[in-house]
Amino acid sequence: MDGTRTPRDERRRAQHNEVERRRRDKINNWIVQLSKIIPDCNTDNSKTGASKGGILSKACDYIRELRQTNQRMQETFKEAERLQMDNDLLRQQIEELKNENALLRAQLQQHGIEIMGDTPGQ
Repeated sequence: MDGTRTPRDERRRAQHNEVERRRRDKINNWIVQLSKIIPDCNTDNSKTGASKGGILSKACDYIRELRQTNQRMQETFKEAERLQMDNDLLRQQIEELKNENALLRAQLQQHGIEIMGDTPGQ
């Protein structure tokens, strides 16, 4: 081979170049989309915009931050659920104690014992 390209080689090369250009365009489009949804991604832009590497770096930082926030929220939610269960249990215990108190008051009254400061609902 003497280095000359055949029309077939030129077609294959042109087709490859077009496929590669479309691939780069898609990647660049997704990077631009990321730059639009990542907070503070446009604060350090130059005349040509943020670098692709800078956008990807900020995207990674933001995802890490979201994961940490999500983890804290899950822990807070679990704690709220635990507190709700504790609260429900305490309410149940209060009701049981009120009922027990009412029974004891009734027994005292049956035996003729008056309770000082006895008011309904105590």
